[in-house]
Amino acid sequence: MLLQYLLEDLKGSYTVLKGDDKVDINKIEYDSKKIQNSDVFVAINGFVEDGNSYIEEAIKNGAKAIVTEEEIDTSINDDVTIIKVESARKALALMAQVYYDRPASKLKIIGITGTKGKTTTAYMIRDILNAAGKKTGMIGTIYNTYGNVQIEASRTSPESLDLQKLLKDMVDNDMKYVVMEVSSHALELDRVYGMHFIIGVFTNLSEEHLDFHKNMDNYLAAKAKLFTMSDFALINGDDIYSPKLLKMINVKYATFGLDNEVNLTTSDLRVNASYIEFKMFINKMLETIRVNIPGRFTAYNALAAIGVASLLNVQMDAILLALANVKVPGRSEVIDIGKTFTVMVDYAHNPSSLEAILSSIKKHAKGRIICVFGCGGNRDTSKRPVMGEISGRLADFTVITTDNPRDESPKKIMAEIESGIKNSRGLYKVIENRKEAIKFAMRIAWKNDIILIAGKGHETYQILKNNKKIKFDEREIVREIAKGMPDKNLEI
Repeated sequence: MLLQYLLEDLKGSYTVLKGDDKVDINKIEYDSKKIQNSDVFVAINGFVEDGNSYIEEAIKNGAKAIVTEEEIDTSINDDVTIIKVESARKALALMAQVYYDRPASKLKIIGITGTKGKTTTAYMIRDILNAAGKKTGMIGTIYNTYGNVQIEASRTSPESLDLQKLLKDMVDNDMKYVVMEVSSHALELDRVYGMHFIIGVFTNLSEEHLDFHKNMDNYLAAKAKLFTMSDFALINGDDIYSPKLLKMINVKYATFGLDNEVNLTTSDLRVNASYIEFKMFINKMLETIRVNIPGRFTAYNALAAIGVASLLNVQMDAILLALANVKVPGRSEVIDIGKTFTVMVDYAHNPSSLEAILSSIKKHAKGRIICVFGCGGNRDTSKRPVMGEISGRLADFTVITTDNPRDESPKKIMAEIESGIKNSRGLYKVIENRKEAIKFAMRIAWKNDIILIAGKGHETYQILKNNKKIKFDEREIVREIAKGMPDKNLEI
């Protein structure tokens, strides 16, 4: 494929500094280690490293062309074409779309953004569309799926080149719809630049990723970008940021919620320890809807999914069937261990999500709540004492432990959580080893107690120093510990 053809969507915004843009290119890469003969290397800035530092390595590996937004030495190799662009990330996104024959244009894509609820809402919409006979792929935090293919996701929204390859695979496998979690990072870093969404969904906004966005205004502005590329917006009208967001967007929209005046709401909402049930009018019919995921927040996710389904004219039978059977790994997931206490894992890894899940459990718990959690290293540090205070206030006992410490000292992270829990005067214990922390929580559990293991949810690993990953599947660990426990635990 000619480089000139790959650059066709960048017309007027790139300059040939050296060589010829009519050179024949094999494929596109942004990782210099994957470069082979006749590839084009797009030098993008990553979180840790600058792709421009790897231009020489890319050329040694066979790159025939370089695309960069920086001023670089054009004498590095006589046989290499050098293209300068305004934004390397936008260039990568547009080139990838051309290279993979514009797959997004052949799909109806629903984008979901927000701090919480993206994954559960995506599963709900995916399952509803599949139940309605619409072949639907999903791109998200846990898995990327289409047909019988299930690929473990490395990040919520893939880099643009990987995303376009995934969409091309979905087109080749006859998918018609795609439900995609769209992270604020993906929007800010132009991973979805140039794409088109038939519906954009906003779930909510709360403090998260401020190590990247710096403040909430920037965070909201990143989320709002989704609606500049959407035909229609579906907005959580109860969220405190929704009035501000609605002033920022210029597309048709509808709102959903439980408390404010919105377009889509419920009546007779019932929430218990294992499911929610509510009534709502759809197509002038009063329907009763049940979802086997506990928590008031589940109603918001269900309303968003129903809103999307209604906009796509999905029959009610498919909605009812899918929502009654939807299961989301690591989201309020109860592990069956045959004990008189309950163990639940949840991905709650920020203050608002931890408070939501603990508040929901507290309303229906017949025994004590034991919360096991830590905070990730190399991430927003301000949330650590806040989460400690929340667990100390809402749980009866907290076990502070590690999460994904990465390159930070686990003891430092745990001490910051501990400072918050001391303010709440909650009962707690600090156990650095996460497996031992879980074991301790299970050993002290009584009949009817609920153990919440929060923060990692669906993850099957821990990330240690120098980005070292070790296997750590909490569901397996809980089952292993349970096997070594007496059949009858303490009943008080």
